[in-house]
Amino acid sequence: MDSIIKFEKDIINSLSIGIIVASQQGKIIFINKAIREMTGYKRTEIKTMDDWYKKACPDPEYRKKVKDYFQYDSADNTSDRTYKIITAAGDHKYFNFRYSKLENEKMLFEIIDISHRIVQKRKLENQKLIFENLFTNSLEGIVLLDQNLKVLNANKKFEEIFEVSKPDILNKNINKVAVPNIDANVLKQAQEKFKHNQEWEREISYTVNNKIKYCNVHVFAVENKKHGELIYVALDNITENKKREFELKEVKERLELAVEGANIGVWDWNVEEEYIHFNKSWAQMLGYEYSNLGNDLDTWLKLVHPDDRDQALKDIRVHLNGQSEEYFNEHRLKTKNGNWKWIRDIGKVTDRDEKGNAVRIVGIHIDIDQEKRAAEEIEYLSNHDELTGLYNRRYFNEELKRLHNSRQYPISIIIGDMNKLKDINDTYGHSMGDRYIKRAAEAIKRTVRTEDVVARIGGDEFAVILPETDYSKADDVAERILARIEEGNKIEDLPVPLTIALGYETTDCTNQNHSIKNIKRCYNKADQRMYEQKFADRC
Repeated sequence: MDSIIKFEKDIINSLSIGIIVASQQGKIIFINKAIREMTGYKRTEIKTMDDWYKKACPDPEYRKKVKDYFQYDSADNTSDRTYKIITAAGDHKYFNFRYSKLENEKMLFEIIDISHRIVQKRKLENQKLIFENLFTNSLEGIVLLDQNLKVLNANKKFEEIFEVSKPDILNKNINKVAVPNIDANVLKQAQEKFKHNQEWEREISYTVNNKIKYCNVHVFAVENKKHGELIYVALDNITENKKREFELKEVKERLELAVEGANIGVWDWNVEEEYIHFNKSWAQMLGYEYSNLGNDLDTWLKLVHPDDRDQALKDIRVHLNGQSEEYFNEHRLKTKNGNWKWIRDIGKVTDRDEKGNAVRIVGIHIDIDQEKRAAEEIEYLSNHDELTGLYNRRYFNEELKRLHNSRQYPISIIIGDMNKLKDINDTYGHSMGDRYIKRAAEAIKRTVRTEDVVARIGGDEFAVILPETDYSKADDVAERILARIEEGNKIEDLPVPLTIALGYETTDCTNQNHSIKNIKRCYNKADQRMYEQKFADRC
């Protein structure tokens, strides 16, 4: 098997055309001998397509242009294109790249050195040889002009691009055959340039039968024995690519408008370079100007509420490690005026390297502060009494269930019932009655611990759950409540003194000798004792 593979490699290495096989991620898997001979680059110097771009296209602007063309061509299923590259010796060469997809998401690049053709464009001695080697079957539109810019010849591709027939355009001025949408002064300067044997290259749009077409235009002079110095024009039709470019731009603009209109903050994190881009909405959501923000992770981390930071970072790490399909977290961020605002943060890794490490993650911030606060308000109202702010009967019952199986025994319960509230309502009105209720609630709340549960379980009824409190301590609490109410009566301007009947009981299911081992029974017993106290006060 190894001998067969070696044989195949030997065959590929014997080819005069260059062969490169690369993965979809840009890793170069194989390069044949012709590539090394054409470029002078060693296999160890070009391990990835990025290495190739940096070596062959050292100019950053041209390198970006080459990469963009490759992306356009891949999307358009265009199979080949010619590029100018720099060899290891620093020479310029022109390579024709043909690429196709292989199995297992690999790409095959077939590379032909056509530098000699480009040189021939300048040096071939007669027009016939130009046509035979390059002109007729070129993938670019080619037209040959005299010094007066009259058409001497054109190939089929030129006829196709400009929707003309060669016999109809011979001896006509090129600017009437292919109408350029370019400033007259720029066009004049360009014509002077290539008339004096200087190359000129530019992207130009043309009006063709009321349609706009885009071409990359390359113009230079060639020598011809019969006609002297001629002007050679090569046009690469990029109309479809431009249409896609415009469409992508429109989609991008619409998306940006939608994001801006929806007040969505966008962040784009380059993990490798430790750089984060935030959009204006991200900054404005927190009251900042865009210029106030740095472009690193600390910009965000410093704003996250200390109580939310660890979970937010944990959720990010889980997603970066590939353990979740997306990053999702809700946390509070500090606004410029010092307040805290709830944010829903959603992100997703869009690029990973060959080892699976996250390279780029993009996400959005959505302001959910009002939504969160409304939910908190609803939750608060569902568990609290609106008049007193104490817990309501629903929450009290849930706490009884929870504490039933807890380890917080002994548990004591105090039940309180205000005296003569109906008389107060009838005599002085319900607003006065509400005042008495709130006074009683305040006295009870201020007497007990923060971990104790104080609830208003009826119109004039209150209940207190005291975890880890025995009967003796419950008695002390009840006495302090009554004392606080008495003190309040001395300073509070009320028509009649506030009084309340209290009953209490203790349960301890962990103590076999305890008489009450059921928390519900404890509640009923405390309630019974409250009524006994109430009846005793009346007698």
